[in-house]
Amino acid sequence: LHGPMEDGAELVCATIEFGAGMLNTLVASLPEPLVVPLDALPELAPTLQLLFTEAAAQSPGRQAALDRLFEYLFVLLMRSAASTHLIESGILLGLSDPRLSKAIEAMHQRPETSWSLEHLAQLAGMSRARFAVHFRQVIGMTPFDYLTNWRLGIAQTMLRRGNSLKLIATAVGYANAPALTRVFTQRLGVSPSEWLARGRLHNG
Repeated sequence: LHGPMEDGAELVCATIEFGAGMLNTLVASLPEPLVVPLDALPELAPTLQLLFTEAAAQSPGRQAALDRLFEYLFVLLMRSAASTHLIESGILLGLSDPRLSKAIEAMHQRPETSWSLEHLAQLAGMSRARFAVHFRQVIGMTPFDYLTNWRLGIAQTMLRRGNSLKLIATAVGYANAPALTRVFTQRLGVSPSEWLARGRLHNG
């Protein structure tokens, strides 16, 4: 965030954790870095002022308030990035597309379903060929690459919660635990158990 140079600068920092790491579809769509001029988004100024005020107040509930304000700030930035085309492809654009959004939301809501290209195209009201091309243009990957990433993101979240591989496989559309493990390892380079162990080591 930046304003006129003569105004100086104030810096706020936050760490936002996404459950599926770089497989998270939103993270994958973001440029690095994402720069939004302060004067291009009027809603930012009052939100930032609230952040500064809350940070300095040391009042009860301060951390909870700061967390919610940072979440709202993040939403504002994502909206601005999508509407001003700072994000050229990815899930934000897909969910804004009246045709693709129907197929994407169906995959989100029912990841266990054995989706076919024909079924997804029907939900979008498009031919299979047109749907496949349009999806890749907007999202930046094929429908089934997107679906696989979404499923593995859910699998990562469920692993952290202590669910069994058998249960996770059923929940995200794989026939059994070995099938899930195979895809998981191909995409992330480590098995589910290795991935979970590394996460625990990293988190101390």
